[in-house]
Amino acid sequence: MKTILFVAGALLLGQASAASYVSNDAASKTATITVNAGEGTDNGGLNFNGADHGKKGFVIPAGWTVKMVFKNMGNMPHSAIVTKGKTPPNTVTAKDAAFPKAYTAKLVEGVAGGSKAQTVVFKVGQAGTYNLVCGVPGHNLGGQWVGFVVSSTAKTASFK
Repeated sequence: MKTILFVAGALLLGQASAASYVSNDAASKTATITVNAGEGTDNGGLNFNGADHGKKGFVIPAGWTVKMVFKNMGNMPHSAIVTKGKTPPNTVTAKDAAFPKAYTAKLVEGVAGGSKAQTVVFKVGQAGTYNLVCGVPGHNLGGQWVGFVVSSTAKTASFK
């Protein structure tokens, strides 16, 4: 009985964890997304919200405003940028942002682990497939990226 309760509890915690990365305000068409770089040890710390190599991603309704709350929970510097295309670029600069201002400060050098969270606000445009990648050289090549889909049919934002 204890084993069943433990498994059920673990499943519920996993669902709550994924849901906690996104909150929606449909009235103002604003999604607040949490992007934790280096969360846990998955992929040697090269991950966002514990995911890497595009295994998970954000879905945002087209035309919405995004408040991206970025926190580096890892031991190495990290950053984040939403880039164009289905495949992450090898290297990134602010010019590679899919939407104006869709990147964190210190994009190339990254911010240190344990730094204060930073909030970046931008508006998504046209529906399409994008990526959220780390701008520190080599990190996105190492798999530190998740999907970022702007959907013409989604009613709310999600992370799955």
